[in-house]
Amino acid sequence: MSETENTPKLFLETLNWVVKKLNTLNIGYMVTGGSAVGFWGHARTTMDIDMVVALKDSQADKLFTEFEQEAYISKDDILSAVSQKKMFNVIFNDTLFKIDFIPLKEDDIYEKESFSRKVEIDFGNLKLSVISPEDLILSKLKWMKIAGGSERQMSDCKSIMMVNENTDMAYIKKWAEFLNIEEELKGLSYEKD
Repeated sequence: MSETENTPKLFLETLNWVVKKLNTLNIGYMVTGGSAVGFWGHARTTMDIDMVVALKDSQADKLFTEFEQEAYISKDDILSAVSQKKMFNVIFNDTLFKIDFIPLKEDDIYEKESFSRKVEIDFGNLKLSVISPEDLILSKLKWMKIAGGSERQMSDCKSIMMVNENTDMAYIKKWAEFLNIEEELKGLSYEKD
């Protein structure tokens, strides 16, 4: 089996492992980014798992201890990331699949709103918290603006819109204005008002 053919299996094994660890530690999370597109849009290959985590300074040591025997993880990176609200990553030894942890910025109005709207889904034998389709679209549009344009981000957004007929466009328009991504939203052709 080629590496590409094996990717979905590795993704699922890693996702199952990391969700169980976070649940054990009682750390809130939501799957986001390319990892979440498959839940709300077209399935696509991704080489990592993106997760927003509600990780407090006081939980950093526990997270490190819980993960260190089964993954490549740096305690210094965790502590720095949590205090500076920057991303850090973990590589699960069994699959060599990378998880990007993005600490929730509690003082960011939109991030708190997005995190509060995460959707609980049943995924096989796993209960999973995933970013809402609307917030995933907004997230993709933000990344698109940062990157100066991205066909992949736009393609992801369009697939999410096609698959989710009840997308809340009023919500998307409101937060697109707040996030200053109205121009990117205009590039996303949609029929809903």
